[in-house]
Amino acid sequence: MENFSGELRAVKLDLKACVVSINAEDGSGLIGVEYKGHKDLEPDAAFADGILSFTQKPVNGVRLGVMAVNQPRITVTVGKDTFLNYVDIKVNAGNISIKGISADWLSAVVSAGNINVSDSNFLKADIKAKAGNTNISNTNLNQVSVDVKTGNARLNAAEELDQYDIDCKVRNGNIRIGNEKSSGGYISKGQDNNSIKVKANTGSIEID
Repeated sequence: MENFSGELRAVKLDLKACVVSINAEDGSGLIGVEYKGHKDLEPDAAFADGILSFTQKPVNGVRLGVMAVNQPRITVTVGKDTFLNYVDIKVNAGNISIKGISADWLSAVVSAGNINVSDSNFLKADIKAKAGNTNISNTNLNQVSVDVKTGNARLNAAEELDQYDIDCKVRNGNIRIGNEKSSGGYISKGQDNNSIKVKANTGSIEID
């Protein structure tokens, strides 16, 4: 895979089976791209007009399962001084890790895998996981929406919880907001325009 670099405005990934890591280090723009894994699973990559994109071609289901065991991985390194327009990630099977990234908007969707976001800044975040856990820690978020079908959702808000409108719903599981425990649902009104919405079908919700 070509190791792109240059001014970066957005990152977009649409993958079948791959672990995704987007990290920040000292510098600006796109610092580097790395792929490790089976050649048949290597995504097509493009970098044009400041948009870095990856797409993965469909692979026969049996071969996909065998190759996915080898944990194909894409690592994108972005400069800490870079503020992106958006990060848009869709993964059928694989974990997503985002650390130290700043952007207007984050969309992360995974069918089977965990989503971890840490030390980042997003004005808005939309996160969906069909089967897997979602963990957001030490991250500034004005608006965040998390929808988990089967798995746990844990958020460690950078602001005090009374700064957020909080709306949580769970069908089978428990809710803990700070020191308050609940089941079924939890709603509170914050002092600012920030909002946290979390919905889980089967799993627990924890917000600190």
